[in-house]
Amino acid sequence: MAARPSLRPRAHTGREGGRSPPRPINHRARDALLEASRVELARAGLDRARVEDIARRAGVSKGAFYLHFDSKEEAFGEILQRFLGALEDELRRRRESGTVFLGGAGRPKPTLEQLIDRDSRADGQLPEVLWRNRLILAALDHTSASPDLEVVADVRRRMRQLLVEEVAAKQRQGLLRRDVDPTVVGDVCVGAFESFGRRMPRLRARPDLEAWARSMNALFYQGMFDLTLKTPARRAPGRSRE
Repeated sequence: MAARPSLRPRAHTGREGGRSPPRPINHRARDALLEASRVELARAGLDRARVEDIARRAGVSKGAFYLHFDSKEEAFGEILQRFLGALEDELRRRRESGTVFLGGAGRPKPTLEQLIDRDSRADGQLPEVLWRNRLILAALDHTSASPDLEVVADVRRRMRQLLVEEVAAKQRQGLLRRDVDPTVVGDVCVGAFESFGRRMPRLRARPDLEAWARSMNALFYQGMFDLTLKTPARRAPGRSRE
């Protein structure tokens, strides 16, 4: 598993390779440089982005850039790690809330609609994280080679593994049909989120992320729900009891 680089600002090394004395960190300038890097990397990609353009967009000198980062690759690495950290936090929170929702032995099994409603609410923040970081997704699409791509691949593998484990657990609980390989479900779900995220940089307005999450879960559960489970009959809307 690839080691995840630290998110702490690194002590700047001089252009000749020696370590320069520690300098106070101007957090406002650093944040401006990170935001400018996010925009420039999305526009030109890591390969073609220039430090001069990043510094100009941030309203600082090129020399000021090197007070905070050794290279554009380091700036991109920090942006990417913040994004991936937020994504993994959401996945972890989703898994923990799912454990609470399903409860222990003896608890009544949820209905199809209850599962769709619960997971749609839980998944709502995942596309939100992608939307807030859509410029990073665009930068990744324009990057041909970078050590950070292996970090992205590692997070994708962990995301897929979490989904595979969740599906397998629900199959053991008798909630989902058992004739479907959980690894296939993991591939399909991760692919759907990834495809949606890649479209986001081209969208002019924020899409209805909540509706997307519900459609995704309806498609998933209507295909995977164990139809042998008995669900309460519903009365037709607008009709009162005799």
